[in-house]
Amino acid sequence: MAQLPATAGTANDLCASDRAQLFACSENLLSVTSRDGLSECLGHLQSWLDVREILVASGSLATLKRTCVTGAGYDPAWMDLYFHEHFALVDPIVRGIIRGRRFMDRASTIAHQRIGVGRQANGPTYERFLEAACDYGRLDYGFASGVVFNGNIAMCSVITAPGRGIERAALVLCTLRPLLFQALMRVLLPGPAFPDLSRREQAILECLASGYDDPQIAETLSISVSTVRFHLGNVFEKLGARNRCHAVALGFQSGLLQR
Repeated sequence: MAQLPATAGTANDLCASDRAQLFACSENLLSVTSRDGLSECLGHLQSWLDVREILVASGSLATLKRTCVTGAGYDPAWMDLYFHEHFALVDPIVRGIIRGRRFMDRASTIAHQRIGVGRQANGPTYERFLEAACDYGRLDYGFASGVVFNGNIAMCSVITAPGRGIERAALVLCTLRPLLFQALMRVLLPGPAFPDLSRREQAILECLASGYDDPQIAETLSISVSTVRFHLGNVFEKLGARNRCHAVALGFQSGLLQR
């Protein structure tokens, strides 16, 4: 089985032509504001990387049955069955992302979970998922990536031909991952990923991303340190952040901050 590249790889490991394509895709993802626009970007990625399918999904963890999906090259009949039978409840890719896995090989992730996870309340069995996935050719080579934040999930799944550009495709998607998920959440989430920050709270979040401490933020914004801490508390509460580093990470994931 083809091995995925280490996530430590960078865009510099790509050839000059691929780096130019990567830059163009990055610019496109930054400007995506509609589902059609996102589908067009994914179609370009599918053609450039010569993969069978790229599929992205986003939604609330509380309502996995109603996750929003778009992509290029995927089988609509499979997606209809997937949602009709609520396979998201037992899908090992979805479960892996919920458990904190950020990047995984599709075939091995599915193969390693041969023991059924049991029937969910009013839901499918894992055995039924495997049976249907086999019928629709869903057990092929490829990889998946995802993130969970503030009660939401965002994920990307790619299916490739065996031994055909999987390392190159994985490296490109690893590099594009932050921009892809920002675009995905802007377009597919049914509502804002986070409550709106006030102008002052947004400015404080940007200062945090620049590495400023409280006195530096106070000086930059011409407010007192006590006022900075008051606004910081509001930022943490709105984002569901545990600390400053977590707030900055959530800011980038949600698109509130730009790299």
